[in-house]
Amino acid sequence: MTAHLTAPQATLLTHRPILAMIGGLLALGLGLSGCSTGTTQAEPTTVSAPEAFPVEIDEPGAEGTVVIEEEPARIAVLSPDAAIALHELGATDRVIAIPEAATSATLNPYSEQMAGVEHVVGGHTSPEPEQVLAWDPDLVVITARHTGEQDASERLSAAGVPVLTLTNGWSSSEAVAENVEILGRATGMNDAAEELADEIIGGVADVRERAEGVGEMPTVAILSNQAQAPFINAGSSLVVEIVANGGGASAAEELGIDNTMPVQPEQLVAMDPDYIMLVDVTGKGEDSFDSLLDHPALAALSAVQDDRVALFPGREMYGLAGREVVSASEAVLGWLHPDLAE
Repeated sequence: MTAHLTAPQATLLTHRPILAMIGGLLALGLGLSGCSTGTTQAEPTTVSAPEAFPVEIDEPGAEGTVVIEEEPARIAVLSPDAAIALHELGATDRVIAIPEAATSATLNPYSEQMAGVEHVVGGHTSPEPEQVLAWDPDLVVITARHTGEQDASERLSAAGVPVLTLTNGWSSSEAVAENVEILGRATGMNDAAEELADEIIGGVADVRERAEGVGEMPTVAILSNQAQAPFINAGSSLVVEIVANGGGASAAEELGIDNTMPVQPEQLVAMDPDYIMLVDVTGKGEDSFDSLLDHPALAALSAVQDDRVALFPGREMYGLAGREVVSASEAVLGWLHPDLAE
């Protein structure tokens, strides 16, 4: 088949173990940040906005108030989405460690600009606490997507290193903006964070407003290749919101699928989507979807017959943690409704 190439929410945990689970998170890498886990989203975060350090950050469920005594100058970022957000805030020169996924041009639109970060955490192994401490960080940042990832390292805490764990994920534009503001306050970059958050929320609102006049929204099957077989994206997932921002509806949800999961040809046939979005999070290209799309039954789909299948690079649709949320929404609007694009 032929596919057109197109551009297209924190618990601060300081007294419990995390590092044993970091390997699983990093192995999933940036790709899974676009997936729904089916978990309940955290309560809205309450963060104080002082003019100077120390910074106090409170959140429902946290054991007391966590204090960041001084403006951090050596930040170890163990989640790729947070690394991207810190880069957009202009804090890359203070980042001393990033996960391997953040070095990939397939997943990170700023990989080249972040190439000079001193330490890289391997994608398939958990760093030893001693290793992280040897890097002498004054702030550790991680995104918690699974239960084990919500534990903070006792050794890091005992060493006096604050651990900022963002538990609202990055599963909506509002969550992205909130996380940006949390990171801004934790790093003393309040003004830059507020400006970026406003840019994200305002930009998304503009795209949504233009998409409101489309009438009945076309259905879109959102497929990704982060595993051995293609996954269908559904539920509380940023890429699903991005499609909605651009005037599309989730074909998976119309079939009752509310979690990101492997997809079978029969399911795709039952969906009969108007459009098929292929999100390349591995860099393997359109061929990595052949195990699904080459099934004979899919040839009868209107999206296939009418050439409404498009491949999007992962860095443009997945793991988005800043203004790329706006450009992704704009790209989807341009794909589904070219007459409404700017």
